Amino acid sequence: MGNYRTTIILKTDIVDSTDRLANQTQFEMGLKRKQHKQFIVDVATQHRGSIFDEEGDAYWIEFPSVTDAVLAALDMHQNLHSMQAGKGEKERLTIRAVVTVGDILHQGTDTIGMTMSLTARIEKLTPPDEIYLSHAAWLLLNKAEVQTSFVNEFKVKGFAEPEKIYRVDQKYRVHTLANQFIVFTDIRGWITFTKSRTIQEVEDLLIYYDDLLNRVCDSHGGEIRNTGGDQYFLTFSEAESLFNAIDALCESWQEIRRRYDLGLAIAIHKGDLNIIRSYLFSNDIHVTYTLKQLNHWNFPDKRTISVIVTERIKESAADTNREGVFQNVDADKIPGEVDRAMVKEHGAYWFIIDQALN
Repeated sequence: MGNYRTTIILKTDIVDSTDRLANQTQFEMGLKRKQHKQFIVDVATQHRGSIFDEEGDAYWIEFPSVTDAVLAALDMHQNLHSMQAGKGEKERLTIRAVVTVGDILHQGTDTIGMTMSLTARIEKLTPPDEIYLSHAAWLLLNKAEVQTSFVNEFKVKGFAEPEKIYRVDQKYRVHTLANQFIVFTDIRGWITFTKSRTIQEVEDLLIYYDDLLNRVCDSHGGEIRNTGGDQYFLTFSEAESLFNAIDALCESWQEIRRRYDLGLAIAIHKGDLNIIRSYLFSNDIHVTYTLKQLNHWNFPDKRTISVIVTERIKESAADTNREGVFQNVDADKIPGEVDRAMVKEHGAYWFIIDQALN
């Protein structure tokens, strides 16, 4: 025998998950869903919520108040944007969220009721990255805490009266990730290579490069923030993880240099990243990009595997076996197209990986 209980529901699901996961193996899909569930659980718990039902990558979460449910949904959206900053729209996972309230029959592990049906119907109306509320949920919401807008009145299948639907007005604030190790990598001699090699050879190199960077980041806690041609933008949170990742990357790149006679240019700086939705910006990103330009000027030989860093990275290497490998770049000798003032402000030091690894 079950019992009815008035329940405040937040339902979330990944938008177009079938298409987004279509090219992944069964293991990869399982891992992605496991990670996503843990993410949902962590955010819901912070707002006093708990999952009471799930369907694939969709979760039904119960909260003690409508305001708690909406604040949890807002955090889910904001955190997902931050975690995937720099990723393109096709790569980025997005969710839709619906908040409703009503009586549900709890019968063992089963949950039944018109509120469940209403939630599912509203979900079909909810666009990606949006949070919709039923009229009953909107009435109970603390309007001083959360701003909303009226969407429309919809005729909902299975319900005699039209349902008024409301949207949460999301204010995307700039979120700052402080003290990140920012890395830019690109392939030396890339343009010449693409002009002189077959499409198959270019494809093989790009696949190897992408697999390598993903493997290095997975192993050492890094994040691929963005890609463009042969350039990758990575971040790491810990100095030791960063240095281990760079060692692993450059050691693996020896195979590419033997096969194609191509080197690798790496620029590293430590600083902050500003994030709004999936966009990244900061002066420290600009500093790292300028270092990348300097790296190419400092080492014109396309076979060289080299790293150039700022003073902050040199300081992070203190008391390690890397401390003595850095050579100062004389800012007064660099060409006019490189931001000389930036180099003087942040410092620039280089080392050739071949020498450091040997």
